[in-house]
Amino acid sequence: MKKFLALILALVMSLSLVACGGGKTEEKPADTKEPAQSTDTNVAPEFEKMTWKFACSANDQSNWVGAAKVFAQIVGEKTGGAITVEYYPQDQLTAGSQTEGIQAMLDGTTELSMHSNLIWAAFDSRFSVVSLPFLFANTDEADEKLNGEGGKVLQGIMEESGAHLLGIAENGFRHITNNVRPIEKVEDMQGIKFRVAGNKLLNKAYTLWGTNWSNANWSEVFTGLQTGTYEGQENPLPTADSASIAEVTKYMTYWTGVYDCLYFCMNGELYDSLSPELQAIVDEAGAEACAWQREQNRSEDEGIIEKWEAAGIQVTRLSEEAAAGFRAAVEPMYSDPEVVDMLSQELIDAFTK
Repeated sequence: MKKFLALILALVMSLSLVACGGGKTEEKPADTKEPAQSTDTNVAPEFEKMTWKFACSANDQSNWVGAAKVFAQIVGEKTGGAITVEYYPQDQLTAGSQTEGIQAMLDGTTELSMHSNLIWAAFDSRFSVVSLPFLFANTDEADEKLNGEGGKVLQGIMEESGAHLLGIAENGFRHITNNVRPIEKVEDMQGIKFRVAGNKLLNKAYTLWGTNWSNANWSEVFTGLQTGTYEGQENPLPTADSASIAEVTKYMTYWTGVYDCLYFCMNGELYDSLSPELQAIVDEAGAEACAWQREQNRSEDEGIIEKWEAAGIQVTRLSEEAAAGFRAAVEPMYSDPEVVDMLSQELIDAFTK
C-alpha cells in the first residue's frame, strides 16, 4: 500500500510541473554573452594604413631628420600605428638636388619635405623674405613673426604652390667665417672672397657689405676654403660644423645678419584627401616637431662655439653697436624696387609692421 501511495504522489507532482510549464531551462555558456551597446561617443576612428616618404637636404644625424622622427612618433601613436614614415636625408631620392627634392613633394613622388626658404625661393621668390638682412633681432622675434601675420601670408603662398605647410622649423642665423681677419665692423668685410648661398637677397646684402662674393654648391665649399678659392663662407653653425668648416677657417663672427628657416611641408593633394581627424593629427604633430627642432637647433650653437674656440678659432660676438653699421649698409634693400617686386610690399609689411 505504501509503495502504491508513493507512486500516485510522484505522478501528481509530475503532472503539476507540466501544467505550470516547468522543466529544465538551457543556460547560455558564460562566454557567449550578448554584445553590449556602446555608449562611448569618443571612440577613436580607424585610419587607413599609409607609408609616407620624408626628404631633406641635411644628413641622417641632423635635427631635421630628428624633427621628422618626432612627427612620425606622434602621428604613429595617434593613429594606432596606421601611419609610418620613411626617411631620405641628403635628398637621396633626387641625387642630392634640393630643388628636385621639393619638386618631388609637390608632384607626390614623396609626401613630406623639409627644405630651406632659400631653396624654396627658386619656386617663388617670396619665400626668401625671412632672409632680408637684420629682419629679426633674435630668435624670439623670429618665432613671433613666423607665428604671426608673416607666417600666415607664407602659408597662403605655400597652399598656392601645391603644398600644405605643417610648420616652420629653422636653419638659424647664418654666421660668417673667414681666413683673412676678425670681422667686427662692416669695413672688415671689404674685399673678402665669400662663398654665398645662391639667393638674390644674400647677393645684394654681401654686395652692400663690400665683399667679393660668388655662388657655389655647398659640396665645393670645404675644398674651396682649403685651396683659397674662397676666403669665407656664411652658414648656421650646425651646418658649418657638420661639414668640418672649423678645419679650414680661422675667424668666426656670431651675429643676426641673415636668418634661414625651414618649411616642413606635405603634398597638398594628399593633405586634402585626409579625413578632418587625420588632418588635425598631422597639423598638431608638425607644429610639435618644428618646435622641438628649433629648440634643439638653438641649443647646439653654444657647444659648437666652445668646440671651435678650443680648436683655436677666434670668435667675435657682434655687439649691438657694431651690428648697427652692418644694418645701416643694407637698409636701402627694404625700399629697393627690385626687392619689393621680388617679395611684394604686402609680405614685407607683414614682417616689419
